[in-house]
Amino acid sequence: MSTALGDALSKALKEKKRDFSSFVWKGEKIKDNKKYTQNVELMQDMSPERLQECYTHCQKMLYNDDVKNPGRYNVLEEIDEATNKCNVELFLRYCENSYLRNEREAVPRRTFYYAIRQFIENTNNSLREEGKEEIEDWSNIPISEAANNLPDEFENISIEDVISGCIGYLGAYDKKHLTMTFITRMGLWLSKSEEGEFKGVSNKEKLKIIKTRLHLPEKLVLRFSDKGLSYHEMRAMLILPKRQKYSDMTTEQLVTLRDVILLRYQNEVKSHIYNWKKLQKQLMVVAKYKGITLND
Repeated sequence: MSTALGDALSKALKEKKRDFSSFVWKGEKIKDNKKYTQNVELMQDMSPERLQECYTHCQKMLYNDDVKNPGRYNVLEEIDEATNKCNVELFLRYCENSYLRNEREAVPRRTFYYAIRQFIENTNNSLREEGKEEIEDWSNIPISEAANNLPDEFENISIEDVISGCIGYLGAYDKKHLTMTFITRMGLWLSKSEEGEFKGVSNKEKLKIIKTRLHLPEKLVLRFSDKGLSYHEMRAMLILPKRQKYSDMTTEQLVTLRDVILLRYQNEVKSHIYNWKKLQKQLMVVAKYKGITLND
């Protein structure tokens, strides 16, 4: 590329970056006579007060500490916590030989609890003998330090979390974000064994039968998708109560929640974060051009 052409391209790109005439703020969708309307504002036409108002709203959507309406970053923390708790419960079932079964001897969680406590006592005794400080906080010590040959999925669970699981302190999962719409919107993809049950049945009829079995509203739209959940995965999530103790979930619910639903939810929340941060940056560009300082 010639120097002249390169300079021209660079200048054009800079000009495009300075062009904020396309930056818009979209208001909340409002239903009016069965149709939705949405107010759209050009950021360049906003007053200083309006720019600050929109910027503050972005901050709220990202960092709000309200339990009922948490910011997206707080939701990510909730997802991480829920994923870890599913993993802890699955680990205890692995020890009990009810998950990832093999020929090893099952260890009840009560027995495992005392074994961990003994490990902690022995470790601290050794540290004292060496003139070192005892470990008081075991939240950053992985269970793999106390147990050998664990499946990779369990290696980073902390010893403190395992203790919590052993004594029933994992608590309950709040399903408030996983609405029926969120779950069914993922679509359905029948596994080979599930598909075998519907030989000779049209897709339309399959969906009708499945909606009946899952007690879904007649008007709800359910579609087949190669990215969808299996019938059993969808059922496992739909029958999950609004609040359910991790120890009371079925293994299928724990695995589906950990490996499918929470991962997809996390991906969606990260997309929300990207969009809110993008709006924030656009507001800052317009404010800077107008000589306005936006406050966090």
